[in-house]
Amino acid sequence: MTASLPAGFPRRGAWLAVRYADPAEVTHLRALRLTGTLDEARLADAVRQVTAALPALRVELVDGEPLRLRVRPGAADPARTDLRHLTGPARDHACAELLRTARDRPADRAEAHRARFHLVRLADDEIVLALTAHSLVLDARSVYALLGAVCQAYTGRFRAEQYRDPTPTPTTGPGPGAEPLAPLAPLSERARASRRRWWTRRLAALPAPADTTAGAARRGRESQTHRLRVPAGRWEALTTSAGPLGGNGSLAVMAVAAWCLRTPDSPGPGYFSTVVDLRDHLELGPLLGPFSDRLPFGVDLSGLSAPSFHDVLLRTQAGFLDAVVHYLPYDEVVALGVELGRIAPPRTAAHWDVTLHFCRNPPASSATRGERTLAEQGLSIELFRESDLLGAATSVPADRWDGVALDLRPGESGPDTELVLDIDRHHPRLGHAEHVLQVLDRTLDAAVTAPDAPLPPPHPAPTTRRLP
Repeated sequence: MTASLPAGFPRRGAWLAVRYADPAEVTHLRALRLTGTLDEARLADAVRQVTAALPALRVELVDGEPLRLRVRPGAADPARTDLRHLTGPARDHACAELLRTARDRPADRAEAHRARFHLVRLADDEIVLALTAHSLVLDARSVYALLGAVCQAYTGRFRAEQYRDPTPTPTTGPGPGAEPLAPLAPLSERARASRRRWWTRRLAALPAPADTTAGAARRGRESQTHRLRVPAGRWEALTTSAGPLGGNGSLAVMAVAAWCLRTPDSPGPGYFSTVVDLRDHLELGPLLGPFSDRLPFGVDLSGLSAPSFHDVLLRTQAGFLDAVVHYLPYDEVVALGVELGRIAPPRTAAHWDVTLHFCRNPPASSATRGERTLAEQGLSIELFRESDLLGAATSVPADRWDGVALDLRPGESGPDTELVLDIDRHHPRLGHAEHVLQVLDRTLDAAVTAPDAPLPPPHPAPTTRRLP
């Protein structure tokens, strides 16, 4: 049996953020649609070539404390499914459902959420290439990179040394192109102490856990998934919004959500969480692995009586940047909150119960996604129903729920973008999904058509309280 190894940074830091989560909440799923003259056996060989070359694709998590991992030797065969007996929209729908089921199934402890490739034959000239991976094995950026690596292998252009893989193995050490990583973020003790003081001040200002869980400890989360389509023109307009971080659709959606979820009885800062890419923040370079971490941040809209979208955007960006500048691993933030009596596991995210998934760049699908070699071989490649592959589990047991009541994810849907909202239907403020969608849609429209005019006030949700 392959020897197990201590889990390195940042897996140790991310462990607390996901240990209470349901598999569907923390397993990435992304897929590409390949169209043209396709050799399925050759594509399966490409998958095996990439998995054999890159240890990051062969990681298994080992149960226990502290968290450990092992790396399987050899290659891995993709799961293969044929849906050519279906036609029309039913075929794509069945493929998306099949992949979501593969993502959401209970974890086999022996396999421990290892990364898995899937090949789904839709037609004689059409195959979907998909990858599922637990967030402690790969993050979304790595998933996309590895799908691209398989396409490179299919066309004979894959070079393992082009991928920095720091995954250690007992016999060979780090993978191809890897360099040793510091065991923790490269901070001086003085900087670390300063950041801890900053987080301590903010966490100390939060109410006690009993004020935030509202009886949720007695139940789990029951989600309803809703989708709001944002036409391509509106999304493009959102990405031109000004501010210290420039134009970014995800930041614009963060600002809209901060305004829409504001209530008269909560005039102070609203608290959210998002995902920060540590490659950029810590200047780690293009690494394969789980190099993302949860980042709580506050948006203070106090003193704004009739703000414009630009006013709210600036406040949102300021709160986000403040948290980024003072970044500490999420497990340290939670540990401080527990020490101060403001956080009680498993509801580690009860204060920042709205998660906004950050996408650095807007969707940019095309016939070949810039791959000239594919075009020369008569092939095209595009994202496969990205927004349909997003969405959380419909039910999360009480002992697996970290307290997040709303997940908001942007995903590509053809030329448009869909905002995928997973809303806890029992939440007294967010449980009325139709109201949330209406307010988001109205505010997004105002942000695009009149960004300097006062935003429409978020109307209060119906007063009927849904009891646990």
